[in-house]
Amino acid sequence: MILGIDVGGTHTDAVCVERGRIASTAKTVTGDDLVASIVEAVGLLGVEPSTVSRLVLSTTLSTNAIVEAKYPPVGVICSAGPGIDPNLYAVGECFRHVSGSIDHRGREIAPIDAAEVTKAARDIKDALCEGVAVVSKFSVRNPAHENAIASIIDGMFENVCLGHTMGGALNFPRRIHTAYLNTAVMPVQKRFMASVTEAVERLGIHAPIYFLKADGGTYTSGAASRLPVETILSGPAASVMGSMALDGSSDGDAWVMDIGGTTTDIGIIVNGVPLLEPRGVSIHGLATLVRGLKVVSVGVGGDSSVDVTRDRVIQVGPVRHGMPACMGGPCATPMDALVALGAYDADAELARRFLEPLAARACMDLARFCEEVVDTAVQTIADAAHAFLDDLNSHPVYTIHEMLHPDIVNPRRVVLVGGPASLLGPAVSRRMGLPVDVPSHAEVANALGAALARTTAQITLHADTELGRVVCPELALTEKAPRSMTLSDLKELGIRAMEENAGRLGLSDTSSAQVIDQQFFAMVRGFSTVGANMRMRIQTTPGIIDEWRARR
Repeated sequence: MILGIDVGGTHTDAVCVERGRIASTAKTVTGDDLVASIVEAVGLLGVEPSTVSRLVLSTTLSTNAIVEAKYPPVGVICSAGPGIDPNLYAVGECFRHVSGSIDHRGREIAPIDAAEVTKAARDIKDALCEGVAVVSKFSVRNPAHENAIASIIDGMFENVCLGHTMGGALNFPRRIHTAYLNTAVMPVQKRFMASVTEAVERLGIHAPIYFLKADGGTYTSGAASRLPVETILSGPAASVMGSMALDGSSDGDAWVMDIGGTTTDIGIIVNGVPLLEPRGVSIHGLATLVRGLKVVSVGVGGDSSVDVTRDRVIQVGPVRHGMPACMGGPCATPMDALVALGAYDADAELARRFLEPLAARACMDLARFCEEVVDTAVQTIADAAHAFLDDLNSHPVYTIHEMLHPDIVNPRRVVLVGGPASLLGPAVSRRMGLPVDVPSHAEVANALGAALARTTAQITLHADTELGRVVCPELALTEKAPRSMTLSDLKELGIRAMEENAGRLGLSDTSSAQVIDQQFFAMVRGFSTVGANMRMRIQTTPGIIDEWRARR
């Protein structure tokens, strides 16, 4: 039995999957105490705790912490050498650039100055920073300088993150941002993890705990503690994965829209496969190396506040002040408009009490005003979707398998999920000009997406046979490379490393590991080949677990 729980800004959704079928679902209001919300949702599922084999959480905790800047002060120690000035990408409460340089092949050009690093660490400590990110420009080719800095500052900080463990791509600015954000949310994630573990044990569940990532895959709680930044923007990923599972179609292109209480998450599925951000997702103005799905969020949901301007223009969102008025909330919302129109059963009198003054201000009767509120909300979503599609088709498009999609993306239908999905389906269909499918259990699609997502990881191997070195930055692994090494040898080494380090990567299964990219460059000096430079990426691809697919 698998439990999936999505802790959203408005509601906490839960689903129990047994033998490839949805056995029970639950929805509760997300309170200030996230753990209490999780416990309540699990309790409503009515499951026997001893039968739970896997628990998967999708949470906005790290995302909210970054967006609201609710994390302890973080410092950065950076070494770069000649070329780009790292101060252009300075982040954190105390950013220190120290000497030391490694070139693009991983050769040391200038050593680290231990005294300089110690002074930088003391400056960061004086700035009351609990954690520090350590980033060297070409650390993915040789992590020696990052490791040396970490050794010098050992014991000075509670949380330390080394840039080369964030991913194998060569992008210095993104690596700085990713290491910084990862360090920032480490204490937030650790506290949450401890509370969740205690709560789950109190419920009598002793199953392994997994967390959903931005790429629509999951990883173990141990890996999540070390790399919490991977959970950012996992909410929209849950929407896409849950919609894939509920829809089950692999024909053509389709919109995925998850209308929540606060936001609407929009994605696209191409022939049953989600789209990918090839370079990494961005959050709060910072571009990262975090692998994630291509999605966009718009600040309109069922609980968004409704207002009327002096010019009698109806505004919906982007702010949410709480529950709808019909449920005791402080202001009118699209949900109240639906209640007043008779589309949903709640306290219609309360809804009208908040809507009628707004309707008078807009010089409309109540029924027309409510229709305009719903139409405005849906039009905002449709406008965001079309802008998203235009931007998408103006750049190369990659699928979740990291394959280039050669055609223009052209969705021909909408898969609509979320609490208000069945109520807003006709309006969305009218505004998008497309048929809308609202699958069964659409209200808990996010939780289902979390429950059914496979564990995933990606590693990168850099081999330089002239220097005799293979580096796998994600595993902090450095091995000797014989001059005779081939791409086949590199693949064998990578698959073995992934299997042997499955726990560190957060994987429960490595059977789907495959090479998604490989490059080979012969190095010639004079008239002789002196070695080879090879690069290879191996991943377990995100997707839905086989148990669910076998039952479709």
